[in-house]
Amino acid sequence: MSSPEEDTTRFTPFWPLCLLALSLAAFLGWQVMAAAQQYIDSLRLADQQALLSGQAAQAEGKLQAMMMDLLELARTDAGARAIVTKYGIRFNPGPSAQPVEAALLPSGPKPKEGAGTEPKPRAE
Repeated sequence: MSSPEEDTTRFTPFWPLCLLALSLAAFLGWQVMAAAQQYIDSLRLADQQALLSGQAAQAEGKLQAMMMDLLELARTDAGARAIVTKYGIRFNPGPSAQPVEAALLPSGPKPKEGAGTEPKPRAE
C-alpha cells in the first residue's frame, strides 16, 4: 500500500495534456475563423473587381466615341486637327479580315521532298 505522501508527489500527465489539447483546439479554431474571414474578403474583392471592370469598359467606350468624334471634327476644324497631330491620335480599325493561315503560308511553290537534303561528302 502506498502512503499519502507518495500520492501527493506523484506526477500525472492529465492536466498538462489537457491544457495542451485546449491550446491546440483554440489555435485551430482561430485559424479556421481567419481562413473564413479571408474567404469572405476575397469574395467581396471579386465583386468589386467585376464592378470596376464594367466601369472601365464603359469609360473605354465613351473615350473611344469621343476620339472618333475628335477625328471626324479634325477633318474640318483646325483646332481639333492641332490636337490630333500633337497627341498622334489615329484610327486603327483593328486586324485585317485576311485569315491568319493565308498570311503565314509562303506564296511560292513548295520544294520537292528530299531536295537539298542529301548530306555533302566531308573533305578529310
